[in-house]
This record gives sequence, C-alpha cells and structure tokens, in this order.
Amino acid sequence: MKPTLLGFGAMRLPTDVTECTKMFAAYIESGGNYIDTAYVYDGSEEMLRKALVSKHPRDSYLLADKMPPWSVSSIKDCGRIFAESLKRCSVDYFDYYLLHSMGKDSEKKAKKIGMYEWAQEMKKRGLIRHVGFSFHDSPAILDKMLAEHTDIDFVMLQINYADVLRGSSGDFHKIALKHKKTLIVMEPIKGGTLASLPKAAEALLKDVRPSDSIASWAMRYAASLEGVQTVLSGMSSLAQVEDNIRTFNPFEPMKDNEYALLEQVMEILGKEGSIPCTGCKYCLPECPEGIEIDKCLAIYNGYKRGDAKWNREIMYKTIPRGKSAGDCTVCGACVPRCPQGIDIPHALKAVDIEFG
Repeated sequence: MKPTLLGFGAMRLPTDVTECTKMFAAYIESGGNYIDTAYVYDGSEEMLRKALVSKHPRDSYLLADKMPPWSVSSIKDCGRIFAESLKRCSVDYFDYYLLHSMGKDSEKKAKKIGMYEWAQEMKKRGLIRHVGFSFHDSPAILDKMLAEHTDIDFVMLQINYADVLRGSSGDFHKIALKHKKTLIVMEPIKGGTLASLPKAAEALLKDVRPSDSIASWAMRYAASLEGVQTVLSGMSSLAQVEDNIRTFNPFEPMKDNEYALLEQVMEILGKEGSIPCTGCKYCLPECPEGIEIDKCLAIYNGYKRGDAKWNREIMYKTIPRGKSAGDCTVCGACVPRCPQGIDIPHALKAVDIEFG
C-alpha cells in the first residue's frame, strides 16, 4: 500500500474518544491511510488504539511511530520502548518507524548505542516495514547523516513556505532529493502559525481563492514540492480533517502567481515580530517551574498577528499562578529540547513585558 499525499499527524489529538473516532473515520473514508504518532506524544498511542485500531482493519492504514533517543541509554531501552508502543497501539508491527528528532548530539548517541542497527534488525524480523528518522538540525548535519545511513528508507523534515522562503528548509529539501530519500513533510503549517496570518496577508490569499482556508495554502505548498510522498497535518478537530480532505480531494498543485503571493505574505510576516513556536510541547517536561510555555507564546503570537490586545490579556490571565512567563527563572533547561532553536527564556521575557 502506497502512503497517501495527505498524512494524519496524531500529535495534537483531542482527548475525546468519540471525536477522534469521527476524525479517523472521515480521514480513512476519504482515501487517507498514513497516520503518524510517537512514544512521547502524551496519550496519542492509546487514543489510536481506541479510535483507530479497534475500529478499522489493520490493512486499511499505515501506522508510523517514533523512538525518542533522549529516553534511551541502552539497546534494552529500545526494546522496552518499542514493545510498549506496540502494546499501547495494540498492533503487531509498525509500517514506518523513526528515530525521533535527530540532530548532531542525538546522532552521536544513536550510533554509540547501536540504534540504527537495532531498527534494521526489527525490520528483518518484520516488526518494522520502513526505517527512517525525523530531523532537527543544520543542512550540513542532515547531509552527513544521509550519506552515512544509506540503508534508511525515508526521512521526515520540517518544511513549510515560511521556513523555505526565510530559512533553511529549502536546503533540507534539496539534500533529501540529492540522496534520493523518500520525503515525509512535518509541520507544513508551522504548528498552526500559517493557518492564522495577519489580516493583510489573509486578504491577499482570500482575494485569489476565497473559498479556501488559509491553512490550505501551506498544505498545498508543501505537497507541491518535488519528491514529497506525504504531508503530515497535526489535526485536532473534525473540522480540520474535513478542511484537509477538501484541499487534497482533488489536489491542485501551486501555480506561479500563488508562489508570488506567498512571497508577499512573508514580507508581511517579517514585520510582525512573532515567535516561531510550533506548539510541539517538547520543552514542557524540561521546565522545573512548570511554565506553560506553549500557551504563553501562542497568546503573544496571536496579539502580534493582529488580535485585540484586551482579548489576549484575558487569555493570559487564565494561566495558573506560578506558570506564566514572568515566573521563568531563566535556567535554560528547555532550550536544548526546542526543535525550532528558540531562546525560550528570552521569548518568555518578551511575553512578560507585553502581558505581565
């Protein structure tokens, strides 16, 4: 079974089983089949068991899961975590399996422990069908890793028009093509950032495609890139599933005039001063103070993109005492876990200045 162009990212699932069941049913009934989760996505694997695995034949979907190198000290840990993921999902194998959030430091650890060899052994035993890794580091590191690991089947990269037009994602894309690796795209909407644009930017896009959502532009951009097999969308509601289905059924590649419009969008975004947080929450477990980092940054970004300040101030006041931006002790424990390379204490300081 070949993966569909639209993939279902299960990082941001709601906690209601009935809602998730409807979401997966709509996705599969539309022809979608690639569903991505991870060991560290809180509750995601268990929700997949309840809302997907127990409701649909195993051969009707492709399931991807991930091994967190930061939780591994030995090959025994790999076996334990892998077995736990299989049990949580209630499946006998994973179609796609990744070493999660790889970069220079995690690569050294994975090679020292033998994680790549372990994954290939699982593949030989039929417990994994395709081996790959997701990546967060520099283009040079990606090039080196793909040159060394010629036996991996695919790579998952963060690619969206913001990071291509004003960042290094374009280089990542070229490197994946150079090494002839199957490419799966994550964060095509940059954690929701590209689904809610400043009013001037939204007006530009709506003038050309008035019936399309703002998010659909980001999805179509990523899916139009050469060599992309699947574009993951971290869907958290049935409405988002239905919007993505409309975008991909049928899929219409980007046109030259639309690429030009996205350049204008980036010019507007460049003036807003928002923080490039995708809401992945990887930083949260590292914070000794329990700061609600993702909420603080999301509230700040909403204001920077044109939402009324009084509205964002009300939202900020709902953060529990001791968990807001001003309670950050600047210990820096969160910074190494941020895939976007954000100086989180500095960002929280900006939030505190605005709303504290």
